[in-house]
This record gives sequence, C-alpha cells and structure tokens, in this order.
Amino acid sequence: MTGNGFHDRQLAIDLSTGAASDQKISTEILSNFAGGRGLGIKFLWEMAPEGIDPLDPENPLILAIGPYTGAGVFSAFFNVTTKSPLTGLAAGSHCGGFWGPAFKRTGYDCMTVTGASDKPVYLLVEEGKATIKDAGHLWGKGVFETEKLIKDAEGEVEILSIGQAGENLVKYAAMMNGHRAAGRSGVGAVMGSKKLKAIAVKGKLSVEYADPAKVKEVSRNGGNQAMETGKAFGEYGSSMAFNFFNEAHTLPTRNFRAGCFEQAGKIDGETLKEKYFVKDRGCSKCPLKCGNIHTIKDGPYKLNEIEGPEYETLMAFGSNCGNSNIESILMANYLCNDLGLDTISCGDTFALLMDLFELGIIKETDLDGYSMNWGEHENIVALIPKIANRQGVGDLLAEGSYRAAVTWGEKAMVRVIHAKKQEYPGYEFRRSFGTGFSLVTSNRGACHLRAGLYVNELFLGEFKESGFESNMQTLLDKENLLCLYDAFLSCKFGGRNAGHTLPVLTELMNALTGFDYTEKELSLVGERIWNLERLYNLREGVEEDLPPARFYQESLDDGQPDGEAITLERFIAARAKYYQTRGWDENGTPGADKLTQLSL
Repeated sequence: MTGNGFHDRQLAIDLSTGAASDQKISTEILSNFAGGRGLGIKFLWEMAPEGIDPLDPENPLILAIGPYTGAGVFSAFFNVTTKSPLTGLAAGSHCGGFWGPAFKRTGYDCMTVTGASDKPVYLLVEEGKATIKDAGHLWGKGVFETEKLIKDAEGEVEILSIGQAGENLVKYAAMMNGHRAAGRSGVGAVMGSKKLKAIAVKGKLSVEYADPAKVKEVSRNGGNQAMETGKAFGEYGSSMAFNFFNEAHTLPTRNFRAGCFEQAGKIDGETLKEKYFVKDRGCSKCPLKCGNIHTIKDGPYKLNEIEGPEYETLMAFGSNCGNSNIESILMANYLCNDLGLDTISCGDTFALLMDLFELGIIKETDLDGYSMNWGEHENIVALIPKIANRQGVGDLLAEGSYRAAVTWGEKAMVRVIHAKKQEYPGYEFRRSFGTGFSLVTSNRGACHLRAGLYVNELFLGEFKESGFESNMQTLLDKENLLCLYDAFLSCKFGGRNAGHTLPVLTELMNALTGFDYTEKELSLVGERIWNLERLYNLREGVEEDLPPARFYQESLDDGQPDGEAITLERFIAARAKYYQTRGWDENGTPGADKLTQLSL
C-alpha cells in the first residue's frame, strides 16, 4: 500500500499468449495524469501503433480508476480508453455502478488488455492475480444472463461484460456493468474483437490516503450539499431535464428537424415516475440514487425490471424518432442494455432511417421489408436485436448512421447528424450555439459530457448577454475540469450537485494523494489530458472540426423563434478563437509549449 490513493500497479494481460504481469506505475505518471482517463490516453499514446485498426488484436483496451474511486460519495466510476471503431479516434468512455470500486480492491489502478484469444474467454481478477477462463458457454448470451452465470460460478464478484453487440463487433457496442454502460464510441466492439466476454473482479485490498480525515470531510460535505441541490435529480434521474429542454425548444425532434416535441408530456420523467416506477437504485456510495427502476406490468412490452431510461435515451428513441410510446422506449432501453448497445447512437440511427424514409431516399426494400415512419416503435424494437446480431439490414445499421448513409448516397449523407462520425446527444445546435460548438470540439466525437456546456448556456443562461464567443475561456475551463473528473474519478452529475469545483477538487486531490497541487497545477493536468487526446487524434487522421451540414443549411421547422440555421462563417470564426485560446495553431495543433507540458 502507498499513501497517495493509488496502488501504483498496472495489470497487463496479453490474450494472445495468456500472459499476465504486474507493472509499476511511476509517481510521475500518476501526478501528471491523475488516473482514469489520464492514464488511459497516456497508455494509448504509447501502446497503440500509429494507424492501427481498432479491431486489430494490438489495439489496447485500457481500464483505469482514479484516486477517488471508492473513496467517497459519487466515486463509483472507472474509465475505458481504446481506439474507437466508430470514430477511428481516441475513445474514452466512463461507467458507474459497482465494478470500479471492486476493481480497486484487487490491488490495481489500471488494466491493459492486448492481443486476442482464439476462443471466447473471461477474466477473473482477484487480489494480485488474474486467471483466464473459458467463456464458450457464455458466448451468444446477453449481459444479464452472462452476469448470472459468472456469479453462479465465481461467487460475489462484480462483472463488466459485453452482449451480442460486442461479440458481433457493432461499432457502437457498449461494455456493461448491470444496467450501467461504458456506452459511447464502440468500446464493447474492441472487447469483442479480443474474444473477451467479461471481466469479473473481487478483492479486499485497500489504499492509504494522505489525509483520510480530510477526504471523509470533503466527501461528507459534498454528499450533504448534493442532497439539498440535487433532490429533483435524485427523484427522477436525468429524465428530469426532458421537459426543460422541450420548453427551451432545444430537444432534438424528428432527426433534428425541430427543437420541441408536441407529445413530450407522454414520455417525460413525470410520466415514468407516475406510471412505471418501482424503486430507486444508485451506484456505489451514491446518496442520490438516480437510477430509477421501472416495470411494465403487461402488454406487448411487458418488462419485469429496467433501470432508466435516462434523458438521452428518451430523446434518442422518443422525440428524435417522433415516438410518443413510452413503453416502447423502456423496452428499447432494456434491449440495448442486455445486448450491449449505446442508446444514443442506436436511437439516432433509427431517427435517420425515419427521416430518409419520409423523404423517399430509402424504402422498405432497403430495410428487409420494414417501414420506418415517424413514431413506428414496433419496427424499432424489432430491429434492435437484428443490429446486435448483424442480421439482414442490421449488419449495415451496426456500422452507425454515418456509414449507413454513405451506402445510401449523397442525399442520405446530408441528413446525418454527427461529429467525427459519432451520433449527437440531445442538444439542438441552432438554439444553443455554445453547446453545439462543444459537441464538435469534443475529442471523442459528439459528446455532452466532455464539457457539459448545456449547464452554463441553457440551465444558467450565462451567454445571453455577451454571446458564447465572448466566453470561450468558459468552454476551455469546463473541458479541462471534466478531464479531471474522468481522471479523478467522479460522477459528473453527482459531483456537480456536490459542488466539486476546481478549488474543491484541488483540496480533495491533495487529501487523497499528498501531491500538493495548486489549482493552476491541477487544471494543467486536465489540459494535459485534453491536449494529448488531441495529439492522438491528429496522429490518427482526425477530420476537420465542422458541424453537420444541415445546421448551417437548414432552419428548424417547429414554428418557434430563433431556430435559424447557423452560418458556417460564424462557426469557423468561433473555431479559430477556440484554437487560439487553447494555444493551438490555426490548424488546431497544440504548439511546442503544449508538447513540453506533456513531457513526451
């Protein structure tokens, strides 16, 4: 044990040879990259050969926790980093639940998996050792059955697994810990390419903190504050935001044709709570318990239990598909969790299909005889398993909306809403320029959790008077701060309610690690992570940072004010200012001073 909140140890697994080894992680690396997402991009930069195919055995799968994992409230998270099969860039996906704290108790801060087994396997990681076990009997099974069978065999373990989507290399396949997902960018497909069905962990090892009393104090204060400020979030989860965004006319509707959905009241958080709620569920050490459990007692979508859906899933399978049948959204969420699919990418792919179908760009003959009218939820539910198993047209849809549109031609390509080939989350660009801009600059493709700028712009209204472009430093500060959340590792929703600002994070990091950061030094850790991700993406051939063409060619058609198309000139000017403020050159390349900061 050490006194810095880390074990200082990395578990390296080579599935091609079956070798497992312990490797020391230096204090310098830990202090410079802080854990989690920071360790992930540091090791990806060093381990992944330039230009590697994401599904090549030598593309590393990197799972890392941080000094805060398991230490206090909102500390359940871990991070997964690899080269994304969806974007071809750096994938950094995080996940709550119980796996992260359980992995920390095995005595490791990080696990790197390279190579590929010639048959399905799962890993059992215990205190200081790893065993590769046969998973032939698990291959082809869903997440929930896989977890049950492994727990029957191994006892009290926490499990991270893939469903059929990961096995079949769906480009937006997720890694699942129960109903909690490391969802975006296709990390589950990389796990499947290695024939790795699951990683089960158990242990009782602990770490020592530099100032455990201070860690406990800051955690307790944050928990108390969150219980006051986050009551609605605790009651409804992120679905509480659905009506807010609809009333602000920034809720993506019918493949981003509109910013408000006339039937939103049928699929909002209040409806879920009133008609389907069973009980609360939270991640490890979470006082808010935002993971509401729902059930459907009868009918075609009968379900015993489903956690969620969250706001993004309500948007993707609901408003963005013109779908007001809430039970079908619950079922779609369940299927995605069990099959291991990212709900944003999956739902948005159906929204594209419905858009193209109405415009006559695709027909039933392109979809194995299925129609795709707005709100046609029966066919959404029917096609989700076909995507996970790459059956029929599901094989094309498994490639994501961008690649599917390429197949259908230029008219289809114009309709795709993506950044860096990753589907958009639930924020309408034309009425929230700053938030939309941040989705384009996100290093992992369109992602609301890389800056969380919707809080500043929409919840707090910070840019109304002076405009987003006059507040560019706010975006950089948020991007750097949320890098720290993902390295540290904390829940962004819980941490926001707990008041985990940079000063509080600095106090807490120093209490955990004893590294004695100043606020400026800790912010530099976040900036270092962001810059290295950018350098990795440039090395792998990132495309120019641009919004989807429709956002500067097409105004919203919902009849509400301020829905005009953005101008490309405005975006390019804002992008130039962003690059300049980051200290990058005019092409978005970090300068020599940024390279010096990285110590590469």
